[in-house]
Amino acid sequence: MPPRFFCSRLPPASLSEPAPEERVCTLGAEEAKHARKVLRLSAGAAIEVFDGDGKVAEAEIIEFVRGGRAEGGSESAVCRVGEVREVSATRPRLTVASSVPKGPRAEAMVNQLGQLGADVFVPMRSDRSVVEPGGGKVERYAKASLAATKQSGRAWTMAVEPTVRLEEILDRPAELRLILDPGGAALPNLGERLNETEDVVLLVGPEGGWTEEELAKAEAASFTRWRMAEYVLRIETAATAAVSILRYAATAKH
Repeated sequence: MPPRFFCSRLPPASLSEPAPEERVCTLGAEEAKHARKVLRLSAGAAIEVFDGDGKVAEAEIIEFVRGGRAEGGSESAVCRVGEVREVSATRPRLTVASSVPKGPRAEAMVNQLGQLGADVFVPMRSDRSVVEPGGGKVERYAKASLAATKQSGRAWTMAVEPTVRLEEILDRPAELRLILDPGGAALPNLGERLNETEDVVLLVGPEGGWTEEELAKAEAASFTRWRMAEYVLRIETAATAAVSILRYAATAKH
């Protein structure tokens, strides 16, 4: 697989539009810097580009361009784009609303969720949460999600939303609503249930656990208490294990 780079604007999938000489895209400053200084790529290098919304294409770097004073001297890279493929999003759509672990564990968790195929990550505050991510941390989570897309070969980047409280996520529409709970039960016929579902919301609590009041609110909002492991897990272990199980069950259901 050639090196992969994010490009927010790709040409249409049709090869006839626009004209071949106009089928170009521009890598932004961070991507261009990574290509030239980290990977030591030069003009003529073959790469793959994606827009994070399902479009993927083979491309070739034409040139690196240094911006003027108005752009702060930032660098970009102009690329010639070949055939653009449109990749359908994976179903069911999987939203993970999770408490956040301390330090670098949080960004590592977000990266892993992106690699495993979660579609949306929502940092969540609950009664026993220790970390309440502000805007700066959420931006870092978004970068971790984009890095996961580049590394894993996904065509779709996992969206990262602003931090919310548990009560705000309980009203999110979904046909299958799950809350991880060591006091819950296994899910029978999980593959069949996923086969009939377009949207799944998964709640992952703090390492101190949910309060009884929170569990009652979740059950009142039609969330099923799911015990998917024998032991009590760390936040990042629980979240990534649950997404792995759900994606595998959805893939193997046929």
